[in-house]
Amino acid sequence: MQIATLDSSKGIDTPAIGQHPGFKSYKTIRPIPYPSRWHRDLLIQATLDPGVDEIDHIHPTDAGDGSLSLSMTANGSQVRVKAVRDAGGPLRQQPDADEILLTRSFVLAEPRASDARAVWATRNLKVKVGDRLRILVALADGRERRISDLVSCIRDADADPFEAILSLACRGVLAIDLRHGLHPNVCVERSKHMITSRASS
Repeated sequence: MQIATLDSSKGIDTPAIGQHPGFKSYKTIRPIPYPSRWHRDLLIQATLDPGVDEIDHIHPTDAGDGSLSLSMTANGSQVRVKAVRDAGGPLRQQPDADEILLTRSFVLAEPRASDARAVWATRNLKVKVGDRLRILVALADGRERRISDLVSCIRDADADPFEAILSLACRGVLAIDLRHGLHPNVCVERSKHMITSRASS
């Protein structure tokens, strides 16, 4: 998501999803209900953002206005984030500076939204233990590597190497930097969250 870097674009609202069981990832405290599908995009982007450590919801909606209020731990600090429909710009800071407002157009900005969805679509792919361990060994020095440099670590003939590596990012094994788009030279590194075991869905 990279809260500090902003862009805007247009999108189409979808109806509220009140019956949805909630968004889960290795960063969420509990399943997070959300009123509109674009809020799920925000939750995906926050999960894939290396700067975000933890995500929880304060309440799923606010006075029926279709907003989503979240509490995030980002770079060691607590941040209140409210996702709202567009109202004048992609980001506005409240006068008391205790809440960041993210608009729908910012969340749906391209290519960030599509790239995050493409990565998240790989979350349920099975990665063989040997392939995962080879990836971790290649990243053991703590340095970033281009994803194209790691494809040789995936030796499962039935797996797409790129998708297998992206799947590990969805599970908190790897951290991926999508600020400059999804491409063969996008960088990944070992994630500080890899010891967690919360399931993604």
